[in-house]
Amino acid sequence: MGLINKAQQCFMGWFDKDNNANFLFVTAALGWFLASAAQTFGLAKNKELSKEEKKFLIPQEIMDGAANIGMYAVVTTNLMNWAEKLAKPNKKGKLPISLKNEMGQILDYTENIKEYTKLGNNLKTGAAILGGVVSTCILTPIVRNAFGAYMKTKSDKNNPVKPDTLPADIYSSRTQPYFAKTYAMGTPKVYQNSGGLKI
Repeated sequence: MGLINKAQQCFMGWFDKDNNANFLFVTAALGWFLASAAQTFGLAKNKELSKEEKKFLIPQEIMDGAANIGMYAVVTTNLMNWAEKLAKPNKKGKLPISLKNEMGQILDYTENIKEYTKLGNNLKTGAAILGGVVSTCILTPIVRNAFGAYMKTKSDKNNPVKPDTLPADIYSSRTQPYFAKTYAMGTPKVYQNSGGLKI
């Protein structure tokens, strides 16, 4: 445990304690990298998968991880830079977001740099979180699906399936709909009941 604590303290020492945005950015990217590497390694060592399945799944997983990290880096760094500028005077010398005192008066930037720096760090932290949501929940699925469709099309071209090799029943026992198995249409049967009604 002592070695882990020292490693943790050393890792935390790389970052400014007053700036959580950079810490969130690096740890999120590192987490996605390790998760993608573990998933790729698991697919490569999975004995239940065929070589053809691995040719499709492993590149897709690598692309998924690269898209996660790449999209997060591009989106988040731009959002963080934009958020930080909101707490600094623009080219015209005006503050996009200004701090006010208890009397409602706007605080001068040069006289309250520490307060505005703290505001900028808080905005950057929010931008880091927002960047993760936008990149992983919106942009990455689009890129992943497009790449998956491309790989599937490429795989189908390299390994075409002849019509006469297809099985008669394309549904397996696990995927075939229950109603299709149980209620297959056929010649209606007539049942006699005690009341004389026919069904």
